[in-house]
Amino acid sequence: MRLALSISWMIVLAFAMLTPGDRFPEIDAFDFQDKVIHLLCFSQLSYLWIGVGRKSKLEPWTLKNLILSILFIGIPSVGFEFAQLYIPNRSFDIYDLIVNQLGVLVGILAYFKTPTIPLRLH
Repeated sequence: MRLALSISWMIVLAFAMLTPGDRFPEIDAFDFQDKVIHLLCFSQLSYLWIGVGRKSKLEPWTLKNLILSILFIGIPSVGFEFAQLYIPNRSFDIYDLIVNQLGVLVGILAYFKTPTIPLRLH
C-alpha cells in the first residue's frame, strides 16, 4: 500500500512540475507561496518513500533502504527542478531546489518523529 501511495504521489508531482507554466491559473495568495508548496510536496514525497520496504521504523536501515531513498527521493527533487529548464513557461530556480531538499529533510524527520500506529485488523 505504501509503495502504491509513493508511486502515485511521484506521478502527481511529475505532472505538476513538468506541465507548462501557462496551463495553471495565476493565484498569488502571498509572496512565497510556491516555496511553501514545494516544501509540502517534497516532505510528503520523502515521508512516503522513506518507509517503503520497511516493516517498522525501529528496523535497522539496510543498503536497499538507502538506495531506494536516494533514487526515489533525492533524484526526483533535483531532477524535476532541472527539467523545468526545458519546459515552456517554466524556469529553474535555485531557491526551489533548496526548498525541495529542505522538504525532503522535513519528511524524513517527520517519519522518524511521528508515533508508530499499529494496525490490528481482527
